Amino acid sequence: MLTGMKKIIGKDVLEMWASIGFLVLLCGAWVLPDNKLYHQMMIFLLWLPALLALFHRDFRAMLKQPECILFAIFAAWTLLVLMVEGGNNIFGKSKVTLYVALTLLGVLLAAQNRKWRFESMLLYASIIGGFFAAASWVYFYDVSAQPFSDRLIAIGLWDTAIMAAHAVGGLLILGVFTLQTKRFNPWALVLLLIPALGYALFLGFSQTRGVWIGLLACLFVMGVARPSRLGGGLIILVVLGLASIAVFKPEILLQRGVSFRPELWSGGVQLMLDHWGMGLGFHEYLIPVPEIGQAFKHPHNLFLDIGVRLGVPGLLLFGWLWLAVGWRGWVSRAQPLGQVLLALWVFSGASLMTDGIGLWLKPNADWLITWLPIALSIVLATRGSNETKGSVWSVSTPDVPGPVAKC
Repeated sequence: MLTGMKKIIGKDVLEMWASIGFLVLLCGAWVLPDNKLYHQMMIFLLWLPALLALFHRDFRAMLKQPECILFAIFAAWTLLVLMVEGGNNIFGKSKVTLYVALTLLGVLLAAQNRKWRFESMLLYASIIGGFFAAASWVYFYDVSAQPFSDRLIAIGLWDTAIMAAHAVGGLLILGVFTLQTKRFNPWALVLLLIPALGYALFLGFSQTRGVWIGLLACLFVMGVARPSRLGGGLIILVVLGLASIAVFKPEILLQRGVSFRPELWSGGVQLMLDHWGMGLGFHEYLIPVPEIGQAFKHPHNLFLDIGVRLGVPGLLLFGWLWLAVGWRGWVSRAQPLGQVLLALWVFSGASLMTDGIGLWLKPNADWLITWLPIALSIVLATRGSNETKGSVWSVSTPDVPGPVAKC
């Protein structure tokens, strides 16, 4: 029986197990019928193997990374605020911190899989996402016969325009910068035009300007980080395209105005300053906009929402973690995974400053642009440690060293 248990929690089994869960995290929302099943699959396929991996000393040794320490401090502050300030469903909110921690561990565990290369999983998840993005466009405008003026939403669980655009934009970035890790024959490259077109149609018809800004910022930053003629040409084409739209179809850029973002941000800043110490906790709050006689439940800015709920110390702690992730992407920009991280970090930061609704939420579309960048940063940090220290993780007995892990 003991031998059977050791086989079940063996490193190869846990890595493969977590890899399946990681793919569910990235792709499951397209096909699963409801969020409950999505969460249950995450529990069994990603969080459980991550929890079992913690019984292994060598895996625990991989967690001595700056991002892990910063996340632990930020999570501890969140729990402290919950205890002091309280909020709606305190137990449920406290569980989310555990869910996120296990997700970060699960992604790190999946990245150790030597049979399924981590970059390949990211690439194939992106390709799948592109096909489903195209299918979403066909279903929404053809099958459902919605007018082209309506904002596109995804099939499956990502059924809000903004959050779906966040997730689809994140999946696009995963594919763009991991494509270089795989060789495709000419016919396969032709087929890849379908997901590419799917992404273009989805992100265009989502009409989410925060995502457009994020993609534009990503293009410019990556053009600086990895200068090339192709990158320069793309930047020129984008600038010319935007100039043409501004001259001939300005309503595309000006529709819905600025959606009262300045008023919402001003209200969020004021709430944060009024409760700068420990924030409002997880109580509901409202930001009134007198011009339209309505009140909003968040400032449409993730960073301001963190400041309002967790106070200035919470915002500073998360900012420290977020900047560490960005720096990891910058110093690793010569690697494909480093390019993925840097591009995703820029896209996420820009998008979340205009449309972020909250951080400590159950698994949803925004996890691909909030917690996924942090997870990728931990993976890169661990790879760097393995290269410099020759560290390994195995499931053998403590006195017997395991084989070197090839990340």
